[in-house]
Amino acid sequence: MPSIPAEKPVRQRPLFPLVVAAALSVAALLLLWLRPTLGETPGTATVGPRATTRPGSPGNAPARTSPRPTPPLDVPATLADGSFVVRVRASGAPVPGARVRAWLKGPEDGAGQPSWRRAGEGTTAQDGTLRLPSAPGLYLLSAQAQGHAPARREVPRHQGEPETVVELSLPASTSLRGRTVAEGRGEPVPLAEVTLRPYTEPGNPSAQAHALPEEVAVATSDARGHFDFTGLAPGRYELVAEAPGFSRRTMRFVAVPASGELEVGLWPASTLEGFVVGADGQPAPDAEVRVLGGPTDFRTTTGAGGGFSLEVSGGTYWVVARKGGQVGRAPGFIVVGPGETARDVTVRLGASGHLAGTVTRVADAGPVEGAWLVASPAGAGGELGRARTDASGQYALELPPGDYDVRVLAPGHTDSSGQGLVVEADRYTVADFRLEGTASVEGTVADGQGRPLAGVSVRAGLLRGASGEEFYTRTDAAGAFLLEGLPVGTVRVRARQDASAVWTSRTTPLASGARSRVDFTLSETGMVRGRVTQASGAPLPEPAVVRAMAKEGSGGLLDMGLAETDAEGHYQLELRAGVYQLTAVLPGARYTYHHVDDPAVTVEPGASVMMDLTLLNERGLHGVVLEPSGTPSPGALVVVTQAGDFPFSFPVDADEEGRFNVPPHPQPTTLTLRAHHAGRLSVPLPIPEGAGELKLQLQPAATLHGRVVARSGAAPSGFTLRLLNADGSVPAWARDTQRTFPGGEFLLTDAPGQPLKVSVRTTDGRTGEAQVTLSPGQRADVEVPLTGGAASISGRVVWSPSGAPASGVGLYLDRAPGSAADAHSGPDGRFRLADVTPGAHTVQLLAPEGRPETRTVTVATSEAVDVGDVQVTARKANAGSVGAGFSENQGQVSIAWLTPEGPAARGGVRVGDRLLSVDGQVVRNRTEAERRTQGAPGTPVQVTVRREGGVEQTLLLTRAD
Repeated sequence: MPSIPAEKPVRQRPLFPLVVAAALSVAALLLLWLRPTLGETPGTATVGPRATTRPGSPGNAPARTSPRPTPPLDVPATLADGSFVVRVRASGAPVPGARVRAWLKGPEDGAGQPSWRRAGEGTTAQDGTLRLPSAPGLYLLSAQAQGHAPARREVPRHQGEPETVVELSLPASTSLRGRTVAEGRGEPVPLAEVTLRPYTEPGNPSAQAHALPEEVAVATSDARGHFDFTGLAPGRYELVAEAPGFSRRTMRFVAVPASGELEVGLWPASTLEGFVVGADGQPAPDAEVRVLGGPTDFRTTTGAGGGFSLEVSGGTYWVVARKGGQVGRAPGFIVVGPGETARDVTVRLGASGHLAGTVTRVADAGPVEGAWLVASPAGAGGELGRARTDASGQYALELPPGDYDVRVLAPGHTDSSGQGLVVEADRYTVADFRLEGTASVEGTVADGQGRPLAGVSVRAGLLRGASGEEFYTRTDAAGAFLLEGLPVGTVRVRARQDASAVWTSRTTPLASGARSRVDFTLSETGMVRGRVTQASGAPLPEPAVVRAMAKEGSGGLLDMGLAETDAEGHYQLELRAGVYQLTAVLPGARYTYHHVDDPAVTVEPGASVMMDLTLLNERGLHGVVLEPSGTPSPGALVVVTQAGDFPFSFPVDADEEGRFNVPPHPQPTTLTLRAHHAGRLSVPLPIPEGAGELKLQLQPAATLHGRVVARSGAAPSGFTLRLLNADGSVPAWARDTQRTFPGGEFLLTDAPGQPLKVSVRTTDGRTGEAQVTLSPGQRADVEVPLTGGAASISGRVVWSPSGAPASGVGLYLDRAPGSAADAHSGPDGRFRLADVTPGAHTVQLLAPEGRPETRTVTVATSEAVDVGDVQVTARKANAGSVGAGFSENQGQVSIAWLTPEGPAARGGVRVGDRLLSVDGQVVRNRTEAERRTQGAPGTPVQVTVRREGGVEQTLLLTRAD
């Protein structure tokens, strides 16, 4: 490659402090004069939260581009579509003159973002009421009035409902005071732009803050780093802080009001420096450079010598460039830690690659016209191209060389996707997609006496892999409902009465064109109240989230209730009658073990139960993931693996500073931790429970080049490749190891440095495998010979010793049980694992309330192996226990749950029995019940219970061995 002229890259940062200071002063005056207050448009009154700076603030924030307002609906709704009747109140009295706005939520746009649209606005009349024309869908409604904080609420408009009445209660306003500082040094960071985005749902991991420009609040820190927000509604917010010279910082859950001043630590910005050159190796001036992979899409333009310099947050990125009709991508991933500079990033421009194919319907193989295909960097954020199919269902995308994930969206069809599609320069990668149609669900909703319930809200949406869209309706006078146009897959259907906060959920598989039936019985509800404190008895550091998990569910999904505590730790949670286990965690808790020792409560219809809780400590193991250079690795994946009788693995994401938390296991055990990030892998680290601060250091990725060779027959025209462990198992750290290549050759620059099995399958169904040993930072070559077609493994899962079919059993091929199974057994216990490569495999089975089972199966090329009946057994009760859980209600202790085939279940104890005494001693609370039923394994224990109708029984049990 010809040498690059020695040119200092063009920096996108100020170089002359005196000039910049003067410019900022002028900008400050312009901002004070021209910039409208948050929520204002020229000529309107101020509404919404105000962002202020403290007295003495320089006020010389650099001018930033104001976000574009949310786009309006293409076709505004009319009264013929129905309407919201919004009643705005404050302290119980109507609020005239309140400004009410509505936004309609649509499906994701293909790049992972919901497509919100402005749907209307108006001002309340003297009685505090406003009518807003609104078509069916899910809306965010917001009300603002002088002297009050805003009120926000997500509300559905149901099909066939002429009007929907919504009450918005304006709360008293509060404030948030904070300070932006340099992380680790504590020095103030002035001129930081701090944005607050409100939540309208409890602080669970999947909660999304609203980033609508009209609803966020923005403040700028002063010379000492201080910032103030006033006019805020109490609640939770996502905080985003940005400042020149520093990485973007996101705090997922910030409670308002906060105790004291909130400190926001900012890491130094990272820098990418490099050059863009043409195909001839000469500098390419005025080329557009894009950096993708993080929450923000960074852009710049090269200087006269082809150089560029760009400030980014620490992370792992793609760097792509374009000039005219030429495109290019820097080889591999660019990794840069906080405050680091990645130099010599070179992008060579050349011909673009092509991704093309056809989108057809599964039902009749006909073409799908007008489908959108959206291409994003594989496993990363950002959109690099989109295309639409023509009348013949064909599409074509021109993209820089690289590997892509593609979303396919089409009206009237279920979304589809393709992962790891590799595009090479001046070559065509063919990716065809077949779209399923839609389905429908019908059913009825009745009360506990079987009487139909009219006007019940019913929602449905995919459990996972969804576009984010939900479908809404209400039951008619006969309690019946019908939802049409639903996506194909496992759908969650929920029902709730308007007067209740409790959803009852069911899941059902939907096939294209089919109509499934889901009926609901809504039992009466009760209330659980209590207070959450820390284990020491001290008050909470911030409001917590209380989660109630139904001990028994139906339809494949356990119902869960969520509630947030107030500032003093008090909570109340409405639940349907039943038995629940309760946990209290801080907002955003990513993972919580549900264990037999979790407090249980029995909720009676119309009754109120008191249950105080201790905040669950989710910092059982904590630490930081480091890059090979020793800097933090933002967004790294940490996989926790548990061995022994109950093997299990689950992923934990490191935050933007590379830090992670693994919740404590309910019983002492040894866990193995391993971190992974774009092919960089740490050494497995066995950790005893209770270990302190941990460091997982990544090793450099390896490079793997290979060829797929056909000993006979045609050369491959394309293939899908997967990287497996040397024994053929799927790596626990790999969320998706599959990539699709054109031709018969491949190059991976982000392969993990360890022994691997390379498994391929060609587009015409042939398969092949090869072993290779990779070392961190090194390159290896491999040849993969093709053998034959894929095989399958099927069978039936039954309970031991009864032989009854076991439905819902998760099957895991060549890996430990985790969050998503490869297949599940059906109602008849049958299962099938398709696309299995020839050779020896392990199949692990995990049944609800059952013990893990493992089977070894060897399959030949294109062979369909039926293993017959596979027995699973119920999980054993803990040694020394009776296999029962207890709930407490106003001094009465009841049996909350039983371990199948445990001592209590075998001895005749039933769920719902009231426990009176253990070995003749009266039981007054749950703690006494647990302590007295525990004992030496194999020893007898006598329990006295009272059943419905007042019948008392004394039962002799033998504690579990």
